Amino acid sequence: MKIQNIFLLTSTIFVCGMTSISHAQEKLENAGIVFKNGISLNKAIFNVIEYVGTCPGLKTKNPVGWFQDKEISTEKKRRVRITNEEFEDIDREIPYTDRKYKKNGRSQKIRFGFGASHRGRKLVVKPGVNKFNYLIYDGKYDKPNMQIIKRGSFSVEVKKNYNIYQRDIKWENKRRFVCLNKKGKVMYAIRQEDLNKCEFQGGWQKVGNCGGAYVYGEVKPLIKVKYYDN
Repeated sequence: MKIQNIFLLTSTIFVCGMTSISHAQEKLENAGIVFKNGISLNKAIFNVIEYVGTCPGLKTKNPVGWFQDKEISTEKKRRVRITNEEFEDIDREIPYTDRKYKKNGRSQKIRFGFGASHRGRKLVVKPGVNKFNYLIYDGKYDKPNMQIIKRGSFSVEVKKNYNIYQRDIKWENKRRFVCLNKKGKVMYAIRQEDLNKCEFQGGWQKVGNCGGAYVYGEVKPLIKVKYYDN
């Protein structure tokens, strides 16, 4: 009989523990960031593209989202201030954003990005789990009329979706005419018909396209000024 009582008591404690954990998880999901095209609350995916080849580069599509707290209503003059505590040990300003929290149950749009310190309106994060503290308030931040509505915290899981693509310069059938200095370096671009105005020497370069930006090939000096068709 005593053994059965001990077993029942142990089972009761275990169930209570599970109930507390479930309640904590539910509370965590009450507040956080709703990401655009996100799978669930507080999960951010950064799509990173690395280009390799003669036209290398790196491109990151940063996600955007909106803060929400299901327990606190949005109101006309209400705001929310969010800080990323993963950067609390840095000497510079801790990354934060301060957005209106006034309608549709969400804050103003928040833009996110990778970095090492505060970057204006963009809220900086690190890959992995980031802990954020938030303050919902009325009035103006850190002013006498500021009224604190709620303090809280939540975590965001940040992942990189990494892809690699080949990208090479696309050379076009055109030339850029330039004036060169005494060492044969480009000083400035010039129209073909004005090459005879170059102080030292004229030259030309092939014109290419690299991800929408113009690039130029090796300089070809002109011994004598001539006109060339594009």
